[in-house]
This record gives sequence, C-alpha cells and structure tokens, in this order.
Amino acid sequence: MVTLLLCIGLIIYSCGNFYIKQDFRQTYNGFNDSIHKNLYEVPFFKVHLKNGDVSLLSDWSLNAAKDSISGNGKLFDFNRNELREGPLAHSIDDIAIIETNQLEAIKSTDKDKISTLAVLTGVNLILDVVCITNPKACFGSCPTFYTTESNSVHDAKAEGFSSAISPALEKMDMDALNTRSKGGEFFLTMKNEAFETHMVNELVLTAVPKKSHEFVFQDRRHTFYKSDYILSPSSATVSGTDILNAISEMDNREFFSHTDRDDLTKKEAIYLNFEGVQDQQQGLVINFRQSLLTTFLLYNGLSYMGDEVGDYFTKIETNTAVKKRLSNPFKLLGNIKLFVWDSKKEQWVFFDALYETGPISKNLVIAPIPKDLPHDGTLKLKIELTKGLWRLDYLALSAIQEEPLALEIRPSKVMTIKGAPVSLNRVLSDDENYLVSFPGNEFVFKFDLPELKHQDAYELFLSSKGYYLEWIRANWLMDKNTSKLEKMLSNDPDTWKALANEYKEVEHEMERVFWNSKYSDIQ
Repeated sequence: MVTLLLCIGLIIYSCGNFYIKQDFRQTYNGFNDSIHKNLYEVPFFKVHLKNGDVSLLSDWSLNAAKDSISGNGKLFDFNRNELREGPLAHSIDDIAIIETNQLEAIKSTDKDKISTLAVLTGVNLILDVVCITNPKACFGSCPTFYTTESNSVHDAKAEGFSSAISPALEKMDMDALNTRSKGGEFFLTMKNEAFETHMVNELVLTAVPKKSHEFVFQDRRHTFYKSDYILSPSSATVSGTDILNAISEMDNREFFSHTDRDDLTKKEAIYLNFEGVQDQQQGLVINFRQSLLTTFLLYNGLSYMGDEVGDYFTKIETNTAVKKRLSNPFKLLGNIKLFVWDSKKEQWVFFDALYETGPISKNLVIAPIPKDLPHDGTLKLKIELTKGLWRLDYLALSAIQEEPLALEIRPSKVMTIKGAPVSLNRVLSDDENYLVSFPGNEFVFKFDLPELKHQDAYELFLSSKGYYLEWIRANWLMDKNTSKLEKMLSNDPDTWKALANEYKEVEHEMERVFWNSKYSDIQ
C-alpha cells in the first residue's frame, strides 16, 4: 500500500532545503481559478506538463502510435496565466501527470498510456458507511499477492512496492512468501483491492533450494542466508512488561503499542535475552508490519492538498531534488533500530535498522549481528521503535551458515480472473511496458520451478517492481488547507501535536475500519 506522501515535506524542509519548499509555494500561490474551480461537479481532464505548464482539455484522444495526446482546451503557463485556447497536442514524453475525475477516461484498455500517468481526483466513490464516518482509515493497498484461493486480505503473502506513490518513485520490493514448493507448477494470485491504479512493471520469483530441516531468510539488502536452527528468546519485555507470548510464534498474536497522545515520534524499547546461543554468527529474525499511522498521515496530507494535488504530484515527477529527498522519507517517524549488548565495553552497539512500508502483509527478514562480538552463550538485544507505528508478530535468533544458491524465475503464463485480458510480456522485464490493474482486478501468474534433485523444497520470495496512483476521494478535497499542509510538512510542533491528538481519537477503530472497507467488500 500506500503510503507516506506527507514525507515529501518531512524530508524537504527538515533537511534544510528551503528552496524546494518555495518551489511548491510558487505553484499553489499562482494557480488560476479556472484550473481548480468546480472540481467536484464539472468533468475535467487536466494535463500537467514537465515544464510546469497545464492544459485543461474539454475533449481529447490518443494518436495511433499512442505517443501523443491531442484535444481542444486551454493552455496555462507555470504561473497559471492563460497562453492560448483551441487545438492542443502534447507528446506523452512531455507529460508529468494527468489529472481527471472521469473514470472512463482511464479504464479503456487502449488508453494504457493515459492510465499509467493518471491521478483520479474528486471521483465520487461508493463507500461503506465505515469509510464515510472515518475516511482517514479507509482501506488502501498496493498489489496484494496470494498463494492460495482466499478472499481474506489477512491471507496476503506479499504487498508490492508500498511506498512507490508516483512514476518517479517506482521501485522494486522483495517479500518472503513464507511458502515452500517442491518444484513444478506454482501459481500466484495478484489482486487490486483498493481505490488505486497499480502499474506493475516486473514480477520475479526467487526460489532457494533447502533441506526440510533448514530455514532460509533474506536481509534488508536481499542477501539470502541459510540456517538449521531457531532459538526463541528466554525473555522479552517492554517497560518491564512481559511480551514473550506475543512474539514467540508466527501466529498473528502481535505485539503493538498505542501512540503517545502528544508526540507521534515517541520511542520505546523491547529488550530480548537469549540463552544457549551457538558459537557462530547469529541474526535476529523479525516478522513485522506497519500500523495504520502512516495511512492516516498519508490521507491527511492528500486532503490538505485538496484540488491542488495534481500540482504536488507534478513536482515529484519534475523536481529531482524533491525525488532525492523522498528516497529517505522515514526520518521523522524513524526505523526499527537494532542494538546488541557488548559485555566487555558495557554498552549497546547499533547493528541494523529496518523499515518496510505497508500495513497488510508481514515482512519476514533477518538482521545479521556482528560476528566478532563475543557472547559466551548469551545475547542481549534491544529493539528501539516508534510507539504505535509497528506491529511485531515474531522475534527469534538464528545462526547464519551460508549464502545459498538462489534461482530467479519469471512467470510463464498469466490468466485474468477479473478485468481485461493482459499480455504476459508486460511483467517479464524492467521496461516501459506495464500491467495496469484497476480496483477489483485479479490475475493469476504461473511459474515453472525446476524439479529438485538433492534438496527437499524451495523457499520462495517475490520481487515486484512498479508504482501506484491514488484515487483521491471527493470528501478529502473538502478538507483543503495548504497552510496546515505546509506546517505539517515543515514539522511544526503544534501541528504535529494536533495530528497526534486527532489520531488518538480514531486509533482504537482504525484496524476495524481499514479491514472492513477494502474494494471487494463494498461493491
């Protein structure tokens, strides 16, 4: 899913790049009413160009080669002064973002070039009552992947490229499927269960052969490690409270805490003790996901943008400084920081930091602990994390034996379950072809795994590359407040305290509203 559009500003301003913030301000201080008025009522098709100009078209069409768009309308410059009116034409390569409230304008299969650039703004969606009463908690998700036939999003094994909120932020995401196969045919289902357009560029299944008694994990750099044993902690505490039962098994009994009422960045620490540790390099195994705090903040940021959301998305596409700052959008809320106790120096030693966007599927990874640290059969670890931001399902220790062989396998067939037929070549390589997925679409991919000769099974990991575009709800636009947006993005203490208070009022029901409002449940 979704998620941290607000971090555009968190990184922009807090890192001292005031000139970027000024660049945003020029856009929304100079806008022309003819571009933004009647956004809820009048059909519109708005083309944001990479040079800062904007076309407002009353009709439009793609040429036969699908490399340019033409129509009739008005062209405005960067300061939103009208340049001309009448016939207009734009190369697809010159377009940063297309913004429209016409769903039919982007869903036709012969308009995929438009779909890959189109932000749907101000559309009136059929929402469940839970979304109407708490719109900042409604379901959002990047592509969800399943290894079994299931209609429950809780069974999703992976959630693709969750932080890639625009074309310029396209990324590859690798997830452990926590699934084994003996070889032969393997089927993976991909669904779009949110009000978003998903652009999938490439899908790759990584299969790691292993014995039945072995475990295979990946670290955050996607290096694989094999092990033959798992050691559970002898104790696990937070502020003196025992949480061992919550993190000892992969059983969905998660440890999580609630946010601080006045400070969304407030930290807490988990202390783990391990006894009987083997004399070889160890790694902390952790299975985790985000809470819905980032979803809440994302939707607030979008709502504050209001009818200028297209201007902001255009800046992501055209301003390299903004894009660069977005590559590390987690500074304010923070990572999961890992420390090991050095008994000789009597101090905590930092050894890794983890982050993965998305509240749906869990992320199973290993964090290698420095091998030169003496432990004498016992290890003490500390996990520092932001209160209310993370949900931890499992914590354990595992020896690292070797870096195993890994096979990369691309799909051999795609079947459409819901939606329009698609070509397999759209997901076979990292290129300009995309599989475009709309809400409710469902596809099944077939992978052919080599037969095993000397191993018992494959441990499977999925890499998905792409990006997604939000459908901006009409009721969000009515909360437009660019002044509040600037204060939020510049880390204004009073604004962030108010956000903490606002989240506290809905935190107790966020999970219920979120899970009960996915697309397939309300159509």
